[in-house]
Amino acid sequence: MSDARLYHDLSWMWEILVSEEEYIPEVEFVKKMVKMYQKSRGNELLDVGCGGGHHDLFLKKDFKVTGIDKNENMLGFAKRRNPEVEYHLGDMRTFQLNRKFDVVMAMDMIMYNLTYSDLEKTLVNFSGHLKTGGVMIFFLEDLKENFEQNKTRFKKHYKGDLEAVLIENQYDPNPEDTEFEYHLIFLIREKGKFRLEVDLHRAGLFERDKILEILKRLNFRVEQYELDFSGREFEKEGPIFVCEKVG
Repeated sequence: MSDARLYHDLSWMWEILVSEEEYIPEVEFVKKMVKMYQKSRGNELLDVGCGGGHHDLFLKKDFKVTGIDKNENMLGFAKRRNPEVEYHLGDMRTFQLNRKFDVVMAMDMIMYNLTYSDLEKTLVNFSGHLKTGGVMIFFLEDLKENFEQNKTRFKKHYKGDLEAVLIENQYDPNPEDTEFEYHLIFLIREKGKFRLEVDLHRAGLFERDKILEILKRLNFRVEQYELDFSGREFEKEGPIFVCEKVG
């Protein structure tokens, strides 16, 4: 699981990297998928890996939202952004809320499972918190079959007196395992003073067919979509799995 600096001492960067409005397209997609596939009756939604609560800001208009994240700093942002939402500290593989939801979504953190075993533990836990007829939605930016070695991109961000250039590079040092790494390099100038921050993330790299095998064992009916939000400040594109719990 991730101990990356972006969720700890560099978590304040989220308020610069993204704007709240950038999350609207993802929220609209989630709402559309729920309307299409949900069979359970209710509007209770669990946002796993809720981060700073950007999705929840808009989801709470249509759902009774509960959020969970393993990083206290990120939960602090979420609680300030959505004081009326119920938030919990917990790991995606092991949290237990002792109730079931109509929707379980994870838009930003499934990739922090590093093995198929961890991925399956996470999906089993999600299933255990989902009503029959409910919908599970999760996003994975990279799969084995579409991974681009040494992919590099950069963006410029501004807020007040602060300027930040973000350089992101992904690299798979061992194609035989299920992990890759990506570095985030921040070139920060604040009131004319410069500093450089480096953040290493380790993420899982899985095959689509093996993910579908796990979902089939868990009695999910699966639809797959490709999302492209590469035009946003914090770019994101890749496959999203929409899973109806049928038993």
